[in-house]
Amino acid sequence: MTLVIISGLGVGVYAYITLEKELTEKLESKKFIVPTEFYAAPPTFYAHSLIQISEVERQLLRQNYRRRDYDQRILPGDYFIANREQCAARLQVGLNENQEACIGWVTLDTATADVDSSLQILVVQKDRLISQIFKGAPFVEMTEAHAEAPLLAQYIGNEPLMQKTVTLGEVPPMCLNAIMAIEDAQFLEHGGVSIKGIFRALVKNIAAGRRAQGGSTITQQLVKNYFLTSERTLKRKFQEFVMSILLESRFSKDQILETYLNVIYMGQNGAFQVRGYGSAARYYFGKEIADLNLSECSLMAAIVNSPGLYNPFRKPENAERRRHLVLEKMQGLQFISKDEADAADRLPLPGEPRTQASETAPYYLDAVRKQLLSQNINPEGLKIYTALDLEAQDVAQVSLRGHLDNLEKNNKYIKGLREKGNSLEGSVLVANNVTGLVSVVVGGRNYRMTQFNRAIDGHRQIGSIMKPFVYLTALLNQTPEGQPYTPITLLNDEKFNYKYEGQSWSPVNYGKQYFGQVPMFYALKNSLNAATAALGIAVGLGNVIDVTHTMGVTSELKSFPAMTLGAFEMYPKEVLQSYMTFANMGQKQKISFVRRALNSDGVEVFAHQINPEPTVDPAAVASLVGMMKQTVLSGTARSITLSGFQNPAAGKTGTTSDNKDAWFAGFTPYLTTVVWVGYDNNLPHRLTGSSGAVPVWTQFMKKIGTRFPADDFPWPENTKKVLLDQSTLESLNAFKENDPTEVELIFDAEKAPN
Repeated sequence: MTLVIISGLGVGVYAYITLEKELTEKLESKKFIVPTEFYAAPPTFYAHSLIQISEVERQLLRQNYRRRDYDQRILPGDYFIANREQCAARLQVGLNENQEACIGWVTLDTATADVDSSLQILVVQKDRLISQIFKGAPFVEMTEAHAEAPLLAQYIGNEPLMQKTVTLGEVPPMCLNAIMAIEDAQFLEHGGVSIKGIFRALVKNIAAGRRAQGGSTITQQLVKNYFLTSERTLKRKFQEFVMSILLESRFSKDQILETYLNVIYMGQNGAFQVRGYGSAARYYFGKEIADLNLSECSLMAAIVNSPGLYNPFRKPENAERRRHLVLEKMQGLQFISKDEADAADRLPLPGEPRTQASETAPYYLDAVRKQLLSQNINPEGLKIYTALDLEAQDVAQVSLRGHLDNLEKNNKYIKGLREKGNSLEGSVLVANNVTGLVSVVVGGRNYRMTQFNRAIDGHRQIGSIMKPFVYLTALLNQTPEGQPYTPITLLNDEKFNYKYEGQSWSPVNYGKQYFGQVPMFYALKNSLNAATAALGIAVGLGNVIDVTHTMGVTSELKSFPAMTLGAFEMYPKEVLQSYMTFANMGQKQKISFVRRALNSDGVEVFAHQINPEPTVDPAAVASLVGMMKQTVLSGTARSITLSGFQNPAAGKTGTTSDNKDAWFAGFTPYLTTVVWVGYDNNLPHRLTGSSGAVPVWTQFMKKIGTRFPADDFPWPENTKKVLLDQSTLESLNAFKENDPTEVELIFDAEKAPN
């Protein structure tokens, strides 16, 4: 018996020492949660783009900037708004009558945000055009200005969360009183475990015949949530009991309460967990924790018990009832008066916020992690400054989901597939042509529904997206007769059979309509299969493959004739990379989802480099881009122009022969955007690139592409614009009903017609 007692004591002492060591290590290192921090790209404002000053102010206020008068000293985190006369006085320059107002600011965190700390001022006209941008001291006119890089999310491993650490001094006393009143009224008195609380809860539960009240203290809640598993066993309860006492013996009440308030689960924002009071204050009220009033503090305390059950947006009656209980408890403990409680109880609950891109931003962050890992950089614990444009991501998310919803509602065939449980999916990728930074990654309709990132990991047949590579190969070579290929070189668009390796292959045009001899630009803009395939065979399939890889495609291509029509798979990011090379006139700038990354010591472990490399003759690429502009103006993507999008753009639709994949890859001088639509299980959807993908691209670019000036592409010096009139087009068999009566094309200056 004695041996049993001694043995039991030994086990108990060992368990105590083990638990004490584990607890101390975790607390002293403050590693309750060690998140990887992701920052979105700083909002960027461009000269000669449209903007509302109120929109700029809204973005600054979201980062808690302070408004000052125009003639005051503007410190980091300050901004001002001024009229024309005040702007002129501040800038010491003359402004014209059309320049109505200005807004200026100094960014907060220049050490890590990668943004200049100088005063930046936007001068805005009456028509909302940003006419001038000034920066520095003395002021220098610039082409763009940047606001703060906002903290987007934090991750523990692959688990997305929102967390903003706050000190106990930042939390209003009424918030502290509220949480103690409802969760642990004896918090300041007990030693980690409240025997009185456990007994009171036991009596209530017996009287109610169910679990009506818990007896855990705040200390116990902290221990069981962040040191122990969720299993309900006597062993775990014993560990919780011992570790709570240990916690109280090692750390002050202030330290325990501060930690609790920073790590407690407070709800869900899309795919992101809301952790702690700091992030919860922003999520539920759009405020900093220090600015909460009594009603808001009591609601926060109400939510803690069960964020799902007491969610003020989805279960307002439950939330109001629980808030009332918190106020009653506070009044009973004489933290507040009856009048204060009644006044707080009468205030309305907060309205649900519309958080930008919350449903799809995790797709972007997935791409970021995969990029860093591919470069042997472990993202865990890093501060990662991404290129994610929150507004653009949100617009892309809405554009894609809205179009897919519309198809499933109004397209009879797709509606039938939806009723059988098949969900139409899609992806959107967007990059800045100059920097190569990818600003948008929408990998599906909803990350919580499916985490498969179609934008990064979807390997799908590309169809006619391949055709520009065939035409570029031709523009770099000569015809069998020794003549240079140009946009008006005639091709045979006729049905033919091609025999290879004992097989026979015959390309078929969409609608089985053939046009005879047509110029190259006409065959490309109308996506004629027969003419394109014949051209690819004539210039050499191996040459087409080489050019395709040179432009940025990395997937394996096999030298089969169907390759010319895209009968193979690519990843959307390959399409983005290669089409961005088109947009840059053959200069290949490597894409990146990350601007820079810092480790916990502030040392830079990654920085994106803007270092484009030349690939092929820029004049040949310029000729191709001029042809691709016709796709948007009057070809398979003409709905873009008909919709009212007027900025110069070029692109190519893509439809696979079995109608399983619909693509559109299009670009302006500033942005390249790639859209894919299809089913994960490869069901045919009977959509084309024109009907499946172009509407998403159009809606997105009408909102985001118009931020930029409506400039034409920067054509290389050794090129020449040629305007073909109707008679010339008719002679080339390139004028049909509803076609434009004039077509502008780009030629190598040495190959241009007279």
